[in-house]
Amino acid sequence: MKKTCKTLAITLCAAMLLSTFTVAGDSEVKTILTLKEAKALALENDVQFKIQQSYINQKKEDYAVMSENFNANRGVKASTAAGKAEGRINNQVALENANYAVKQEIFNKNDLKRASDYNVTIAYYDVMKAKYTLDNAQRAMELAQKDLEIAEVRFNIGEYTKNDLSRAENAYKSSKTQYDAAFSSLEDKMKTLSKEIGKDLNINNDDIDMTIGIPDISSIDLDKIKTDNLNNNPAFFSAKKAVDLAKYKQFLVRSEYDDNYDKMKRMTDTARNEFDIMLHDADRDYENAKYQYDEAVKELEISLKTQYSGITTQMETIVNLKKSVADMETTVKNDRLKFSLNLLSQNELSKSESALKDLENSLNTAIVNLNAQYLALTQYSYTQSTN
Repeated sequence: MKKTCKTLAITLCAAMLLSTFTVAGDSEVKTILTLKEAKALALENDVQFKIQQSYINQKKEDYAVMSENFNANRGVKASTAAGKAEGRINNQVALENANYAVKQEIFNKNDLKRASDYNVTIAYYDVMKAKYTLDNAQRAMELAQKDLEIAEVRFNIGEYTKNDLSRAENAYKSSKTQYDAAFSSLEDKMKTLSKEIGKDLNINNDDIDMTIGIPDISSIDLDKIKTDNLNNNPAFFSAKKAVDLAKYKQFLVRSEYDDNYDKMKRMTDTARNEFDIMLHDADRDYENAKYQYDEAVKELEISLKTQYSGITTQMETIVNLKKSVADMETTVKNDRLKFSLNLLSQNELSKSESALKDLENSLNTAIVNLNAQYLALTQYSYTQSTN
């Protein structure tokens, strides 16, 4: 009879604890920030992006003035034919450099928007993942707190030893530490997002839209993405510029060499040597620039294939997690039936439901990671032309 009373007391106390327990949440309505709004805010508050057009206009003016006043022979003073040729070449290359300077500033404005959108999106995704982690940590802490409260009741009526109680206390302390770390991480991620968009976000007053879908990875075209990288990636823009300028200079040197070829017959060996050196250096510089560019393209191809492989692996993870969620949903459904038949305690049911939520958050986190990987692969495929 004594044992029956103890069991009844435990059941009643546990029921009281569970009936008064509520999931922590925000009672106030928070301001919801969407990803689209975040990206727009970032550009609105980006001083560099705002003033970039002035740099474009300035380079256009510089090029217009230089073009209007251009004369290949202007300022060329040299005692040898090769020296005069080199001076003319340098003047023509300088004009072409001025033309590239305009293209560079236009490119920079487009890339500022791309980089801003990319950085904001990644920061936004980091907040999403931190929120899933915090949700898991909060439920784990709350369940550990339930276990501790029940353990204290059982200890007081003699069913638990001191060691049993200590284990429950340590489990709660550990869960509390993990919750605090998760909360701190979310605060840090919110600060990073705040910095990216140029607006302070308060974790107590601001929230983000957690809606996210699965990108269509079947539509990925690595050849197109490669082309987009070659056109829109700053590293390849600079590398291609180096190749084009080296090729242009090579053309100019060869033209000067051909124009002066007949005259070389009457020149000294030293004078002819100057032209030979100019031609050799121009050929060498072009071949080196082209080699560097071709090597970078090869590395890009490897990188794109590696990123794509990571995306397919992540997609497999998502498929497996979906199956796990479906299996766990069946388990929870059965546990709820058991609970309704008094075959399962409320605490056990809560743990089962929490395990389902953990899996759902793992699935959502995997989807966020997939979106981040997809964005990293395709970021240079989404640019807007700016004049």
